[in-house]
Amino acid sequence: MKLDHYTLRTRKPEETVRFYTEYLGLKEGWRPGFNFPGHWLYIGDVPTVHIVTITDDESALRGYVGERKDGPGSGSIDHIAFRCQGLAEYQRRLLGFGIKFRERVVPNLEQHQLFIEDPNGVHIELVFNAAESTGVKGDEMPQSKMKPDANAAE
Repeated sequence: MKLDHYTLRTRKPEETVRFYTEYLGLKEGWRPGFNFPGHWLYIGDVPTVHIVTITDDESALRGYVGERKDGPGSGSIDHIAFRCQGLAEYQRRLLGFGIKFRERVVPNLEQHQLFIEDPNGVHIELVFNAAESTGVKGDEMPQSKMKPDANAAE
């Protein structure tokens, strides 16, 4: 039906919260009384990004979510994408904070995409309607040369 949330495990919780709230505009909000530290970040009234703080003693966390390997990565996940509005505002915001980003327009999809990286190395794609595009302000990426899908229904 829809993406519910994703969880980041990090030893950089303050930096991570700052990235998603100040740079991307999510809001920190209510979080259940778990017995391990963390934060919930909201888009509107949906807690979309869950941040779990990695500590030296993770017994409470392991008891709740099970054993996990320490370190970055989640298997084959390449990036997380957010559908957004206000392309020019995001470009100004990121440039104002000195956040480098790559971007491109995908004509076949009518999308303008911005790509950034959070403090944990997670790649984030911000997807805007191409009608908002007034030009590339970050590092330009090659334009997508999408080929028609041979299996697509006509």
